[in-house]
Amino acid sequence: MDQLTIVHLSDTHLTGDTRLLYGKIDPWRRLARALSAAEQLKPDALVLTGDVADRGAAIHADAAAILAEAQYLLGCPIITIPGNHDPAGSIGPVFNTTRLSTGPHPANTVHDIDGLRIIGLDSGGFQLARGRIDTAQRAWLDRLLSVSAPKGTLLLLHHPPLESFSLALSGRGLENPEELASLVAGSDVRAILCGHYHQTGTSQLLNTPVFMTPATSYNMSPFAPTEVVKEDCAWFSVLRISTEQVVSVPVSTGRMLPQQERTENYLSLRRG
Repeated sequence: MDQLTIVHLSDTHLTGDTRLLYGKIDPWRRLARALSAAEQLKPDALVLTGDVADRGAAIHADAAAILAEAQYLLGCPIITIPGNHDPAGSIGPVFNTTRLSTGPHPANTVHDIDGLRIIGLDSGGFQLARGRIDTAQRAWLDRLLSVSAPKGTLLLLHHPPLESFSLALSGRGLENPEELASLVAGSDVRAILCGHYHQTGTSQLLNTPVFMTPATSYNMSPFAPTEVVKEDCAWFSVLRISTEQVVSVPVSTGRMLPQQERTENYLSLRRG
């Protein structure tokens, strides 16, 4: 098949006033820079794997407006799932406007990207570090995966179904990952995309690749797990998907020189 390009953002941690993260990081500007940089890559879809808000801040209407503008400018679907910082129901109908169907919760959605199926799973668990997929979601996913998509499937989760490289994050992944493993085994799932750990990483769930993207807001050093990495830029990942392979590469906006005009355009949509 023709190669598809997927831009993978996560953990934007948007604040509800002028508050800066750690007293110096403007998460709104970092999201705007990431979206501006993504335009240069001409993606077939952009996915955002949770923690849209920081600590439950009521920013989701503004975030949806920015993502709607980005969807128009990028000319591709934007697919969003919640994380543990997003209140239940906050990723509702104003998000995922290109979805084909909705599952047991508003953020469980199905999308078609030129034959590639992307399924969003809500593992959020507001204010809980550990995520979970409930019985209704597992049954829904099992029904979907009983029929293969022409170009396979990507699963989106906030919580990785595996432990972090950093001991400080131990116990903060997906609860009972073996239940998810039993569903994807033998299916057409080509990769699982996650966030949550604020670190880049790759692993496997049985034989299914798992790609963890760096956070758009800020990242943590895996060797000094309470230390915020201090680069003044946003990070995300770019996936290239072909018949033969799925490749994921972390990208720094500091090396891409996002368009300043586009960045300011996105920021102008924020009402808060």
